[in-house]
Amino acid sequence: MSNIKELRLKEYDQSYENYKRIETIVAGLLEKTVAESNISIMQITHRIKSRDSVAEKLERKPEKYKTVNMMNDLIGFRIICYFSDQVDEIARLVEKVLTVDREKSSDKRKLISPTAFGYLSLHFICSLPENAGYPEELLGYTFEIQFRTVLQHAWAEIEHDLGYKTEFGIPVDVRREFSRVAGLLEIADESFENIRSRIGEYEKWVHESIKDDRADKFSLDLVTLKEFVRHSQMMKSFLEEICAFSGATMMEVSPENYLERLAFFNIRTLGDLSAFMEMEREHAIMLAQSSLAATELDELATTVGLYYLCRAHLVFQDYRDEELKNYFRTYITDDARIDREVNRIKQLRKRYTDV
Repeated sequence: MSNIKELRLKEYDQSYENYKRIETIVAGLLEKTVAESNISIMQITHRIKSRDSVAEKLERKPEKYKTVNMMNDLIGFRIICYFSDQVDEIARLVEKVLTVDREKSSDKRKLISPTAFGYLSLHFICSLPENAGYPEELLGYTFEIQFRTVLQHAWAEIEHDLGYKTEFGIPVDVRREFSRVAGLLEIADESFENIRSRIGEYEKWVHESIKDDRADKFSLDLVTLKEFVRHSQMMKSFLEEICAFSGATMMEVSPENYLERLAFFNIRTLGDLSAFMEMEREHAIMLAQSSLAATELDELATTVGLYYLCRAHLVFQDYRDEELKNYFRTYITDDARIDREVNRIKQLRKRYTDV
């Protein structure tokens, strides 16, 4: 038995460089495929089984592997998605660029019963496709790709750390707890997918309402503020004017950190924000032109409009020092920096209002 194992390990050593080549090729292919899909995922990981791991597996299953290359998971990849439907989307894309052995692959999600132990994922056994320009010597190797959600990955990692691979190794009095957790994670995956779907529908509704100029009563939140900055004609013309004298192009940036600043001014709806823009637009343009015209910036964040609107309001309205400090405390924690910002506002106020 020892001689056979040593022979298999020699095969491993001789093929190792090919394993590395396949790992590099497939990792690059998976990264490219996911990037071109515009699907946001958590990560792609990969590894080659270590020599010690191969030796241990040969020790446990000496009859199963006539050659070491029959280990389908010797080269392994893992694609970790945020949502469960992304698992299927990415899997379909992978099938287009790699050869998938359906008989050896398994969708373990479909095998789990209501009382089963564990939280399972989708596994593909793949190889490089023929007639696709890959080196001939690499075409006979197989490798595994696992597709999981973040929560499935969390379960698998914790399960691995606990050291229990099947329900038979679990003490009876804690087996039920394992099943409960697996069920909770499955429900959580479905809930996150439903939340994403609802947010998508909400974004579409807000977008259409802004486009039709009937969004004034929408409460200000991240979705409504994003859509307002992206699609409001009022904001678009404002940003275009800033771009015109600065010579810069716009780079989209999330306006999330402006929600608390706008709330400071008691701006609670998109209608409030529109009124705020009407009141301070000329002042904001004045400040923006003064500070940006002489710069050589190539890009400006799409939040630049909100920045100068808030700035103008602080300069041209009668805010006392402590009120100015409270405003800057909404996004600055350093007291010295807050004091510097207050002094800048007071200098601008003196410059523009001669107060």
